[in-house]
Amino acid sequence: MRMIPGIVEMCSGPGSTGLAPCGTDGHEVHEHFDFVLTNVYPVQFHALLLALFASVVAPFGGFLASAIKRAYGVKDFDSIIPGHGGVMDRMDCQFLMALCTWVHFNTFVKMATVSVPKLIYLYNMLNESQQKEFLRYIRAKS
Repeated sequence: MRMIPGIVEMCSGPGSTGLAPCGTDGHEVHEHFDFVLTNVYPVQFHALLLALFASVVAPFGGFLASAIKRAYGVKDFDSIIPGHGGVMDRMDCQFLMALCTWVHFNTFVKMATVSVPKLIYLYNMLNESQQKEFLRYIRAKS
């Protein structure tokens, strides 16, 4: 049984009960936990981030739309897009969240493209021992 479920203790190991304080059972003394979430899928992590962001930032989309309407002296978006005033006024926050979701997806979720110049650049950033290890690994795979 762990003190906090889903978090792996830094000092737990073979033969440890998980409840013993660090420094016993032959382990080094540590005063912290290694924050490792178990059984969490990446989609859950991204959904949590977007939900937190939406709950904090999305209302500002409504404020922004209201500021635009006030700046142009219009009551609602019906005068800008005829027949769509009620729908557009309900979707003010969606504009900002659509932009933020797009940025989040392209920054954190979308797979990066791999090209030869990019690989050469990354290889040159490695130190000499890492370059040798990388080449050994590549040779062993081919």
